[in-house]
Amino acid sequence: MNILKLNKKAWDKIGGKVASPYIKHKKYLEVFNLFCNKLPKLASVLDFGCGSGLPFTKELVKRGFKVTAIDISETMIKEAKKNVPEARYFRVSMTKIKFIEEFDGIFSGYTMLCLDQKNFRISAKKAVKALKQGGVFFLALNEPPFGVNNEAENYTKIMGQKMYSRPYNEDEIRKVFSKFKMKIIKVDRETVSSKVYGDEHTLLVLMQKQ
Repeated sequence: MNILKLNKKAWDKIGGKVASPYIKHKKYLEVFNLFCNKLPKLASVLDFGCGSGLPFTKELVKRGFKVTAIDISETMIKEAKKNVPEARYFRVSMTKIKFIEEFDGIFSGYTMLCLDQKNFRISAKKAVKALKQGGVFFLALNEPPFGVNNEAENYTKIMGQKMYSRPYNEDEIRKVFSKFKMKIIKVDRETVSSKVYGDEHTLLVLMQKQ
C-alpha cells in the first residue's frame, strides 16, 4: 500500500475539521519556545507539514518569522492559506522537497509520524539539506508506549479516515539524524490526550545542524 497516497486522501477529506491541540501542553510549548528562542530575528522557518495552519504556522508568523509551509494535501494548503495568508505555501510531500540551505529552522509537529521508515529517512535527509549551517529542527511525534513499534498497529482511523501513523522511539531518531550530522540538544516527553487523537506518548526532540 502506498502510504503517502493513503494519507493524502485522508487529510484531503479531513481538511479544516481538525487543528493541532498541542500548543496547550506544557512540555510541547516549552520545547517549541526553546526552538523559537534559538532562531535569529526574522528567521526563515519551514513548517514541515502545516495542515490547516492552526495554530503553529500562525504562531510562527506571529513571532515575526518568515514562514514557508508545505503539506501533501491540497485541502490543507487551501485552509492554511485562508487561516495564515502571510506565509508562503507549497503543496508537496516531505519526501519531495528540494530546498538547499534555505532555512534557519524547521518545525515538524506530528507530521513525520505519517511516514514509514524508508520515507522517514528520505524526508529527514531532505530536511537537513534544507537547513542552513547551525539551523535548528523541532521534531514532535509519538513514541511506542513500550519502546517497540508493532507494524500491524500503524494503520489507524482519524475522524473516520484510514491512515498510516508510525511511532518512533528515541534510538530510532538518533540513528537516523546522526547520519546527517545533526546534534540533539534537547529531548523531552509528555503524555497528552485529545478528543480526536486519544492518548499519545509525545516525544519532543530539538536538534541543530553541525
